[in-house]
Amino acid sequence: MATVEAIKLHKRYHDFVALDDVTLRAESGQLVTLLGPSGCGKSTTLRCLAGFLDPEGGDITLDGESILKLPSNRRGFGVVFQNYALFPHMTVAENIGYGLRLQKCPKPDMARRVGEAVDLVRLNGLEDRLPRQISGGQQQRVALARALVMKPRLLLLDEPLANLDARLRDEVRWLIRDLQQQSGITAFYVTHDQSEAMAMSDMVAVMKAGRVAQFATPREIYQKPVERYVADFTGEANFLACQSVAEQGSGQYRIEAGGTVLTVAGVQGLNGRAELLVRPETLRLAAPDEAADFNGRIVKCAFVGASQLCEIALPDGGTLKLTAAPNTPVHVGDAAAVVMDRAQAWLMPEVAP
Repeated sequence: MATVEAIKLHKRYHDFVALDDVTLRAESGQLVTLLGPSGCGKSTTLRCLAGFLDPEGGDITLDGESILKLPSNRRGFGVVFQNYALFPHMTVAENIGYGLRLQKCPKPDMARRVGEAVDLVRLNGLEDRLPRQISGGQQQRVALARALVMKPRLLLLDEPLANLDARLRDEVRWLIRDLQQQSGITAFYVTHDQSEAMAMSDMVAVMKAGRVAQFATPREIYQKPVERYVADFTGEANFLACQSVAEQGSGQYRIEAGGTVLTVAGVQGLNGRAELLVRPETLRLAAPDEAADFNGRIVKCAFVGASQLCEIALPDGGTLKLTAAPNTPVHVGDAAAVVMDRAQAWLMPEVAP
């Protein structure tokens, strides 16, 4: 187990700034996810941690000691790639034990450790098969076992589920998280899939144009984003422009939005234009005798089996998306009263979409 820190990393390719003052910290035994779209710097950060790329500025420390000058083969890190990178002419067992063989590990010890790794990733009975004779999910397990068998101080995973179908992604995702927690290995995980990030991580770094937009727990990233980019990238969201904002103290604000006046929590120190984040799951259609937070008209409605997806136009031009129970009578053109869980609403600086 190890504590790993990236401190103010900078990386440039000609005129393109790939990393801009990236600072991250993974405490011992934590899984930290780098989340963001293509080109945001997440894989570049991972490659700098692995030693495959040299940053032009900043530092990387392992338990407080700089490892920036250590080559990748001396850092003792395990890396799992998106494309598995298995040797096609080697069996499952030979692929898993390849690193041990390079280290001239005694054969009895190597056989024991490979067997333990096979058990760990549930590949029993497949040890003598070639990569082409097993499924994509099983190949990814081989790649994971090959990294874990070396007992790395840090595990680096670069979009390891990207080539799997939805069912296998779920299966291997939980396997990776279970193994990481059981072993206590510190890990960095790269993905563009917010559901993976939310489900697997102790901490999430949402990356934007080479910088860290927000670094926090999954719950805080989802419920209390610092800007619209973060909120938009981490799930379905409604954004309402505020006509007025008055600070009430202790991170509370009295606002006018969506044709109603509300008191809500928000980012500390807001002093300009702001918008209200309302997640769809915090909204519901009001009962006939219930006081509503918003009043509008249904402009879209779609039955999707377990629920109905509704879009409601508000008097000030804003819209709200929410779900209704499948048998609730809702029709386009109907008036709609909406109740919001005010404790779950969140005020942020106004940011262009």
